[in-house]
Amino acid sequence: MPTRKTIRCLFFAILVIASASIACNRSPQAKEAKYLANGKLLLAKKDYARALLEFKNAANVMPKDAEPYYQLGLCFLATGDIGAAAGAFSNATLLNPKHAAAELKLAELLASTGDKGLLRQAATRLERIMAISPDNAEASDTLALADWKLGRTDDAMKLLEDTLKRFPSHLNTSAGVARLKLAGNDTKGAEEVLKKAVALAPRSIDAALAIGQFYLALKEPDKAEPEFQRALRLDPKSAPALAALGLIQTNGKRVNEADQTYRRLAALPDKQYRAFHAMFLYMSGKREPALAEFKQLLKEDPDDRTTRTRLLAAYVDMGKTAEAQTLLASALKRNPKDTDALMQRSALNLKSGKTAEAETDLHEVLHFQPDSAETHFALANVYKARGMRRNERQEMNEALRLKPGMLAARVALAKDFIGANEGKAALDLLNKAPKEQQHILAVAIQRNWALLATGDTKTLEAELNAELKSTRYPELLLQNAILKMTQHDYPGARADAEEVLKSRPDEVRAAQLVTESYLAQKEPAKAMESLQQMAESQPKSAPLHLLLGQLYAAAADLPDARKAYEAAKSANPKSDADIALAQLDLRENRVDSARQRLTAVIRANPGNVPALLQLAALDDGHGSRAEAIQRYRSVLDLDSSNALALNNLAYDLAIDKPDEALKFAQQAAEIVPDNPTVQDTLGWVYFQKGLYGPALNYLKTAFDRQPTPKKQFHLAMCYLKSGDQDQGLKNMQAALQKDPDLAKEERVR
Repeated sequence: MPTRKTIRCLFFAILVIASASIACNRSPQAKEAKYLANGKLLLAKKDYARALLEFKNAANVMPKDAEPYYQLGLCFLATGDIGAAAGAFSNATLLNPKHAAAELKLAELLASTGDKGLLRQAATRLERIMAISPDNAEASDTLALADWKLGRTDDAMKLLEDTLKRFPSHLNTSAGVARLKLAGNDTKGAEEVLKKAVALAPRSIDAALAIGQFYLALKEPDKAEPEFQRALRLDPKSAPALAALGLIQTNGKRVNEADQTYRRLAALPDKQYRAFHAMFLYMSGKREPALAEFKQLLKEDPDDRTTRTRLLAAYVDMGKTAEAQTLLASALKRNPKDTDALMQRSALNLKSGKTAEAETDLHEVLHFQPDSAETHFALANVYKARGMRRNERQEMNEALRLKPGMLAARVALAKDFIGANEGKAALDLLNKAPKEQQHILAVAIQRNWALLATGDTKTLEAELNAELKSTRYPELLLQNAILKMTQHDYPGARADAEEVLKSRPDEVRAAQLVTESYLAQKEPAKAMESLQQMAESQPKSAPLHLLLGQLYAAAADLPDARKAYEAAKSANPKSDADIALAQLDLRENRVDSARQRLTAVIRANPGNVPALLQLAALDDGHGSRAEAIQRYRSVLDLDSSNALALNNLAYDLAIDKPDEALKFAQQAAEIVPDNPTVQDTLGWVYFQKGLYGPALNYLKTAFDRQPTPKKQFHLAMCYLKSGDQDQGLKNMQAALQKDPDLAKEERVR
């Protein structure tokens, strides 16, 4: 029997071993291993958000180990964040240049781009991998892809064929050979390669799927279907085969068969397919049964946000706004921190015109996720709807700072720059886009608009000629039409605009170009006739009827202009028809009617800048200068760079507050430096300050560029005050002869 001393020694030894074990488990290596293991399990379950946290924790405890960064890259890839994935893989290769898996993944990402420099980098990395592992078929396939994109087609084909000889059953290599043969229009050769792959692996589901997808790409569903059926015989639960088969059956109007196929797909354990049958029902026009199925799926799994999003989209599409709001209210009652629901409710409120509520929800999201680029971009859209351009631009800039690869934010900000006549800023912004985005059509289109704004028509012409060879996209045709108008090629401009109208009959910019081309050729009757026909063919197009109304108004045909504007209002009550009708009211001296219209517009939308400006001008014209000043200030609260509001506010403040007026006048001059009206205002402000030297310079320039009676009157006043009586009296007499009311008007001011 052991003595008490022996037991104490044994207990002490156990305690020491346990302590050592605990200390070991708390080492950075042990912590990293635990985080990595947890992260991999979560990644396998597609719980990407939590997996990312585990991998980041692993990187924090072992910052010099490459493996956490490699796993982070895999996780970013799974979420579709290519930029973050590339960064993570790059970090892994910097920490451990011999991490072959990270090196290969980074090379694959580089090879997926169209940028020659990145492709060459990919090729260099892949050649390095193959020097170490010559039997790495995946690296060989990726190198062949890079070679092909670099124009080295023969090298790519040789590499693939050599790999295929060594690994005849390697399906990716067969697919690569088939891709190259297809690119060379060798359809038969591509088919033979894939058939051989199938013959070598008759039990391979992937081989059956590959040749099935090949036939689908060739639009040969009769050949594709047997391959997918064969894949299903090999594995009745193959989701890709069921999805492809359902598509073939749907396109072939075999509705009952498709229904059964999508039921099988939805019954699979993988959650991503649960809603496919409901989606099929919805797309087939069976909307109420689809809604019922979406609801049941959400009831079974209330945390399934993907299904909730699909149900929400169905409600919105069917005009069931109340049900959509109830769905989101229920979600937020369960979890007030549900940022997805907050974002969706914000979008719903924005669509309904509830911009304040939309903004509140987005600020709540930013409270939980301050670095969410998507939320800042959504907030920019809310500010856009409210006419708050300064805030809109600030939020778009923040979205891009947080996520430089966010294409939608870059394109939207470029549009904003172009709309503000800042073409160079737009070009700089687009040129800073990631290389893989440089040749995307949306970027190319905005770049063309920026070139047009900067007046670089030579570069624009070269760009358009190259782009229109590959696609006759309407926006490119529209740009080409505008370019031809600047070159006085009016028939050519009209031809391009009419081509746009064939695919987009309500494209008002194209309609305007057709009209302007006729007017430029001094054919107003044809301009009117063509626009009338366009408006008649599109009775629900408010923009076309507004354009027609403007043409009638320019021709002094006010009754027909009013009819056209009323038609526009009928087509879309939220259009600018009431503002246009108010302009007609003023031309017909119906001041009260104009004021009522504009007041109603502003009551419905306090951020309507055109209505505020017109009502301010109306106040100015009828002696209500204090009210006009307040409205101009309201415009500047919404859009601090509005040159018209800056100029008019400066003019109204000139007599009583010339120092404040000067600040606004100078801002307007910075935005539109060559505008004669702004030059006149700036000169008039200096005149009121008693600075007659600079005042005379500005007033002379303004009158020379636009010799109106009012500008001549201001110039006359300045000559008189500066001591040049002859020029003063001469110009004063000429101005009053043209407009005898000027003296009274300026005396009132």
